[in-house]
Amino acid sequence: MEFCGIILNYALLYGAVLLLGAISGYLSERAGIVNIGIDGMMCFGVVFFGIFSSPLIGITNIGPSGIIFALLLTMIATMITGAMHAFVCINLKANHVISGTAINLIGVAFCTFVNSKFGNIFYDGSSKLLSGFDDFLYVGNSLYGSSIIIFIAALVLVTIIWVIVTKTRVGLRYRAVGENPFAVDVQSISVKKYQWVAVLLSSAVAGLAGGIFLFNIKQSQGNTQGLGYLALAIMIVGAWKIEWITITSIVFSLFMSLCMSNVLTNVGFARELAYTLPYLITFAALIFFARWVRAPEYDGIPFDRNLR
Repeated sequence: MEFCGIILNYALLYGAVLLLGAISGYLSERAGIVNIGIDGMMCFGVVFFGIFSSPLIGITNIGPSGIIFALLLTMIATMITGAMHAFVCINLKANHVISGTAINLIGVAFCTFVNSKFGNIFYDGSSKLLSGFDDFLYVGNSLYGSSIIIFIAALVLVTIIWVIVTKTRVGLRYRAVGENPFAVDVQSISVKKYQWVAVLLSSAVAGLAGGIFLFNIKQSQGNTQGLGYLALAIMIVGAWKIEWITITSIVFSLFMSLCMSNVLTNVGFARELAYTLPYLITFAALIFFARWVRAPEYDGIPFDRNLR
């Protein structure tokens, strides 16, 4: 029973991280801006959450509810990466993939640098950034209510996004920007405004995923264990559709929980092989589903109204 609790605890937290990471990519790419910089943005989220949840800041004094304020501040702070990506891709019309790659490199470097050089400042006696919040609301058998609450909150946020994107006029225009921006522009609607908002929201959600990741592992390692890249793969396997992205995230989180909770190593799997399995499964899934998925029509193409 204890193993079941451990697996479920991991599955809920990894599920929230992967789901939010994938939705981060969805928000950007549905507006025509390719975002392979999810992992870098999540790294920034790890750093900012580690800082905002530090006893030095004082938010932890509020109690478990302080995690909400720390995560909100993390989302706002991480928008700086979205602004960088948006300016390069939308205003300068640069290659989206190169910009995303740069953000990934900067994110890992920034996370590693702050983690090693300033961890002892924010957390006295530690050489790394930590999560200032512990698991709370212990249910039993190694399962915490905090994991359940975080996963449900992620599902609620994704549901709200789904309703806005599919059921409102704003959502219709937003999706049209990624499919046919010229049709949007001819109605005197600012394509660039929608793209800017989409990329900023994308970075905020990626920062939220990074914050939850640090809450999960408790101690920063200077990266996100590649979860940002897994989230990118989940978005592709989910065919840029929120419903399928959600289902795929849950399936992948179950694989992650089995591999990261040492359940497989306890039954004879080599530790290295167990930790490699989620990434091998991701690779196989991308190959298998590649023929059926279709990206938004104008994804990755800089918008120029003069070409209309």
